[in-house]
Amino acid sequence: MFGEGIDLVGERLIGAVIVGVGLPQICVERDLIKEYFQEHGIAGFEYAYTYPGMNRVLQAIGRVIRSETDRGVVLLIDTRFGELRYRRLFPIGWQTRRVANSHEISNAIANFWGTVPGASEAIQGCG
Repeated sequence: MFGEGIDLVGERLIGAVIVGVGLPQICVERDLIKEYFQEHGIAGFEYAYTYPGMNRVLQAIGRVIRSETDRGVVLLIDTRFGELRYRRLFPIGWQTRRVANSHEISNAIANFWGTVPGASEAIQGCG
């Protein structure tokens, strides 16, 4: 919902939950893009669907961390975030932690807020 057009700096937004990898809806335009890239020997699905979807996810995450002094936790709720094709699209240096249930989420968040200032972490729920 807050993927674009909002700027909550400091402690005004310290966390977000992102459910799903943000894939755009299947449509003729996206399928034409996919076919174009595939005809040129390039991964068409990634260019038509995966990359635009992850761009939306990264924009939403960027609402939590707006400056070098901001700290926050982002929950990525979708097992696909654990797949290599999505993990390789995460920014270099991200600290990620995989959790399996709400108890582990609570512990991971509590541990995060007890860590050194300046850290940010994406916590991936593996449903």
